[in-house]
Amino acid sequence: MPPRSTTANAMAGPSQVQDELTATVFGAVESLTQVRKANFLLETSLALIESGRYGEEVENYLDVYLRTPGLEKKDVARALLARGHARKTAGDKLLARAQQDFQAVAKLDPSNRELQGYLRRSNMIHFVDEPASQRAPPEIWELIARFIPRYHLRTWLFVSAFHRDIAVRLIFHTIDLYFGEDQDLNRGLDIFDRVKADPVFASRVKALRLHWAYEENDMFDLMTRMFKSALPAFSALREFEWIGYPELRVEMVQAVLQTHPNLHTLGLIGWHFDAVGVSEFRGLRKFILRAEDDDGFADMGEVRRVLDQNQGTLRHLTLGAYLQRNHSWDHAFQSTTIRNLTHLELVDTRISHVVLARIAHAHRLESLTLHGTFEEPCSARVVFGSDHVIDGVHTFLPHLEELRFIMVGHDDDINLFQSVTQFLRQRPKLRRLDLGCCPWDLVHSVLPDLVDLRALRVRIANLTDAALNALISAIPRAMTAIHLETAASAKPIDEYASAFSAFPSLTMLHLNGARRRPQPNLLSDKEFQVQTELWAASARGIAGALPALDFVGWHGEHYVVVRHAGSGGGKAEKVELKELPSRRRLDCAKGVDLGTDDAAWTERKDLPMDYEMPGLQQT
Repeated sequence: MPPRSTTANAMAGPSQVQDELTATVFGAVESLTQVRKANFLLETSLALIESGRYGEEVENYLDVYLRTPGLEKKDVARALLARGHARKTAGDKLLARAQQDFQAVAKLDPSNRELQGYLRRSNMIHFVDEPASQRAPPEIWELIARFIPRYHLRTWLFVSAFHRDIAVRLIFHTIDLYFGEDQDLNRGLDIFDRVKADPVFASRVKALRLHWAYEENDMFDLMTRMFKSALPAFSALREFEWIGYPELRVEMVQAVLQTHPNLHTLGLIGWHFDAVGVSEFRGLRKFILRAEDDDGFADMGEVRRVLDQNQGTLRHLTLGAYLQRNHSWDHAFQSTTIRNLTHLELVDTRISHVVLARIAHAHRLESLTLHGTFEEPCSARVVFGSDHVIDGVHTFLPHLEELRFIMVGHDDDINLFQSVTQFLRQRPKLRRLDLGCCPWDLVHSVLPDLVDLRALRVRIANLTDAALNALISAIPRAMTAIHLETAASAKPIDEYASAFSAFPSLTMLHLNGARRRPQPNLLSDKEFQVQTELWAASARGIAGALPALDFVGWHGEHYVVVRHAGSGGGKAEKVELKELPSRRRLDCAKGVDLGTDDAAWTERKDLPMDYEMPGLQQT
């Protein structure tokens, strides 16, 4: 056949030319050796990968190439590396798209259990451009939130739905409601309405404290009826305290018993013990009773029955009375439950030798508060002085980690304090200490032994630079809460604040001297304003000197520290103090959050003591 003319080739369609080219290439490839065919396949695959066209076709090319015998190792390595990089790039793109899906779910439903399960199992490295809630599991965020003071935790309510869910759980874990003739009742009534209408919110409330200040009248009857109607809705309630007057009585005891028979904590704080039938509760882990008078409707033998009926579970007992009236806990302390206690607090109480002897046999005690008067101080000296250390173990309260020893009427009994400080020696596990009016030299002598101490309340009658340096050098650097009280100071007490910078973990510092806030009825308006500004500036100076502080105590008042970052240009941060509520009558002030249990303990806000004294006059 004669060759085709140029005109004929030009008239041929593009597809015809392409078919001819393809056929020619196929023919050329067929003439190659096996190795050269494989190399051609490799180069084609690499070119496709480089151009971003990796897919199943390229996977097939490389798979065929790698099955070809007689290939050089370096070429096989090139193929494997190319395929590995391509697969990883494709996988990363898919994971990024999957992560976008998970982020969309997090915005729609942050509490989705399937999503949370995935985030817990995932071992991916999360990048900073992802939401913080996805860079750590929810349990970690909740743990972080528990270390944030409630005042600051409120900001989480406005960060995201994820953070809000955590903050709401913690903020509403414990609710204090105040009902009185001088109180705004709306908040309490709103809470009652909400728990009845919102089961999810009701399930978040684990501890409820009701503060009452009513005469027995129609308004009190109305409030109690509304409380009874809301009581069954508190579906997850574990702790309940009734504080104030009228006190908890038999009909309310039965109402609580009917709806929440498995409470872990029950607290009764008032002037009388009227709670007839309270011994019917079973499974109590903590029982609190403060009754000034023993002439209430309930027999004091009911206290013994509470202890006996909860012998297997009760581990925390708080009993308070009134020193100016005759009272005795001897009968209650005959219960065998005393031996099982890990926490015991006796407040404003006459402590007999019988009670002290029973305490001496409570070997499981980890925390002990003795606030009141010993009926037989000599016996107390003997009991504390009887402690010995055998093979590193104390014979008297070997597991003690907290001691609050505040005596009334024994200020000059040096022998008693010597016995107590001797009892405290060689106790490296002791974490919290408050020895009341114990002389400073005796307290100082025992501090170096307490290597695990974190919270300390101490009184130095005459505060000087030397005394403060002795204190700072004697206690661990890991202190978290310190309350320093003094009667006289060589210079303004706030000027000592910078010395506490030696404690980087300190979150609460209370400097308490013999001063009171300026009183408007004792000063002219101008002088009152000047003195008030000086008072506030001194308190702010403490927070300014210690950047880690979250709370400041200043002569009996408490403040939360709010810090605002400088607005550039080298400006220092701005420090602001927000005053916290002072203690109310018949109120142990538990509702005031001080950030940590250590701080609440040093400020004596964990138990109902000194509640008759105004907040600025407490010691």
